[in-house]
Amino acid sequence: MMTIEEKREKVNKRMAALRAKRKPPKLANVHHTVKSLPDDNTLSYVNVKKWISTQEGIVKSARIAERSRSNDISQKDKDKAMRTRMGAQSYIRSIKNYISTGDWSSMYYGEFEEHLMQWRTVAAVG
Repeated sequence: MMTIEEKREKVNKRMAALRAKRKPPKLANVHHTVKSLPDDNTLSYVNVKKWISTQEGIVKSARIAERSRSNDISQKDKDKAMRTRMGAQSYIRSIKNYISTGDWSSMYYGEFEEHLMQWRTVAAVG
């Protein structure tokens, strides 16, 4: 009869083998220009996914502060938390739009929206 440790080890080996067989994701909803960027590019898929998770953490913590029933947090601070949450949610929508279309539409970029985007004209009007 196998011990619990032996069973765990056997299951871990089996799961590792299954993970190794798994194919990489196709990323069907990611625009081809975003997919083609190397991972060390600032606006690569890997980087912007990390930015989304960071912003989701900001949304979560701001929501907690905003909904707090404690008297320790003033209404002014709750309002500030609401604005922070809404800004982070907007930035997440903007990043997801970039992933699906390949067009960055926000004025700022970065994990915390700390860099100003440099614009360029690709088609002159008129």
